Amino acid sequence: MSKTDATKAVDEAITSRRSVRAFLDMPVPRETVEDILRVAAQAPSGTNMQPWRAYVATGETLKKLTTDVLAAHSDGSFERRQSWKYYPDKFFEPYLSRRRAVGLGLYSLLGIEKGDGVRMHQQMGRNYLFFDAPVGLMFTIDERLEIGSWLDYGMFLQTS
Repeated sequence: MSKTDATKAVDEAITSRRSVRAFLDMPVPRETVEDILRVAAQAPSGTNMQPWRAYVATGETLKKLTTDVLAAHSDGSFERRQSWKYYPDKFFEPYLSRRRAVGLGLYSLLGIEKGDGVRMHQQMGRNYLFFDAPVGLMFTIDERLEIGSWLDYGMFLQTS
């Protein structure tokens, strides 16, 4: 069975996905951001609840946000509160090895040695700068919703 051009395009979009931790200082047209969110909103959600919210920050708003959050991260006043656990309390195989491999790979590319807590903390702070992207997208979900809505939320994020 041969693939259609549309199927090939979707396959290419999925298989070419990668994490980017450095962005050019080039403006992104508002229409581009709106189009990304419009398409992502077509992700499936149970009873079409669309349990997500999207926030977009650019320009001075983005600069103030990142400056304030990075300052809180740097001085230790930033309190992370999680409604749900993301990771298990204790990792086990094969997940432990996979996690270690990606962490060591990232930090070695950046010249950060294992155990260098100061540089690791600084690198973590880059998350709060959106890695210098000119647009910051933040997504939220009402924490009172249940697992089905969280799955819907994940499909929206994957589609974004």
